[in-house]
Amino acid sequence: MEIGILDIKSSLPCFESFGNLPTKIITENNLKEIKDLDALIIPGGSLIERGVKLEIIKEFDGYIIGICSGFQILGERIDIGRKGEKKIVEGLGLLDVEFSPLVCTDWVRFKAFNDIEGEGFHCHTYGDVKIKSPTKILTISKVKKLDYKFVDKEIISGAYKNKVFGTLVHRFLDNKNVRDKFLEIFKVSEEEREEIFKKNKIVREKLKKRALAYKEYKEEEKRGVILLGTSSNAGKTFITTSLSYNLDGKVFVAKIGGDLRDIVPALYLLREEVNKYNLIKIGDRGWVDVEEFKKFVKESKYNYYIIEGVMGVVTGALKNISSYQIAKKLGFPVYLIAPCNLSGIEGAFLESLIYKKFLEDCGIKVEGIILNKVYNEELFKKIKELAEKYNIKVYGVKKVAEERRGLIPEIEIDYHKFCENAIKANVKLKIPKIKLKDVKEEEDFIKDLERFIKDLFTL
Repeated sequence: MEIGILDIKSSLPCFESFGNLPTKIITENNLKEIKDLDALIIPGGSLIERGVKLEIIKEFDGYIIGICSGFQILGERIDIGRKGEKKIVEGLGLLDVEFSPLVCTDWVRFKAFNDIEGEGFHCHTYGDVKIKSPTKILTISKVKKLDYKFVDKEIISGAYKNKVFGTLVHRFLDNKNVRDKFLEIFKVSEEEREEIFKKNKIVREKLKKRALAYKEYKEEEKRGVILLGTSSNAGKTFITTSLSYNLDGKVFVAKIGGDLRDIVPALYLLREEVNKYNLIKIGDRGWVDVEEFKKFVKESKYNYYIIEGVMGVVTGALKNISSYQIAKKLGFPVYLIAPCNLSGIEGAFLESLIYKKFLEDCGIKVEGIILNKVYNEELFKKIKELAEKYNIKVYGVKKVAEERRGLIPEIEIDYHKFCENAIKANVKLKIPKIKLKDVKEEEDFIKDLERFIKDLFTL
């Protein structure tokens, strides 16, 4: 039994384990070998945004399993018109399914084939699934959040027809009952199963080594930082991705809040598998709380833990759901990211100084300031020279095309192109050793703010 995994630009062949089923890697260079497979797995990624054409799959008469965007390209059409340049993208038409905008980044419970239950996660922007006969429902997911609003409902998340299967649920095949169901459908014997799993170990290692930034664990002390933006659209995702590329050691990337999509570019670059610890809860948004994440840091084997903040430094602080409050509880040092395209290099620096003072008054170590989207090198040098007089570390990142992720990431990106630009930015920062704090009580923003005001204006 030969089961292929599609590994082309902007696909995510390491986002999950796919039930340890893939036995052969299919790239742009050997697409013709698809015809020799018994089954093909099409992983998620930004296949729709990249405009990937896979007409060769129409000629394949084996089994096909598509996950997320791998499911979407198997359908008839995808409406990406919420904020995309092109409203409708035509799919391969192998499933009688149409997709339209519906955002979900939940960890979910699902039901497949009517009677198999499991869990996984959604990470999509076009997730409203409309199925027409003779295509049938494959999966139904129970979700708690859609389009950034809290709900409690079931949605159609997968479909199948003949030998073609698709679902929006990531880690779908990593549920043993689901994997075993497909092995039964494939008519795989016990002996063949062992051979598949044996070959898969080799394939998984090869896939990891094909990463844009292949990293290996080193026996060293753990290091970590939180990247906080002075506002939304500061460039946190871009800086996170660029920094991850340059670190020498195994990197774990996490996001504060509930939107996994923001760190997918870094996960694409590193070829790291998603788990619950990638999203740190802020209020009801996210997958694990701070204490669970700290336990993970203590027990896991990574050299660096890079955490991307959400929105601005204090956005949501009056409700105790801000990035700076998570930083206080974690005890991680921070870097401040300020975009120069809003108030200029001068304004970005001055704003950063205010946040730096506020955070340090709250007991948070600020390692430095990153001025992003620098448009004038001479102006930046003046700011840097002034900062150095007072031992303030300031880094500059030049403006690069395709770095924008946005207030709400509805303009989906081509992961490969985004990562190439992030690599060119060449962000290098000193990452300090981690000293986790034992802080469990809720933070009081008003008290922090009042202390800061008194300190700032009292003579």
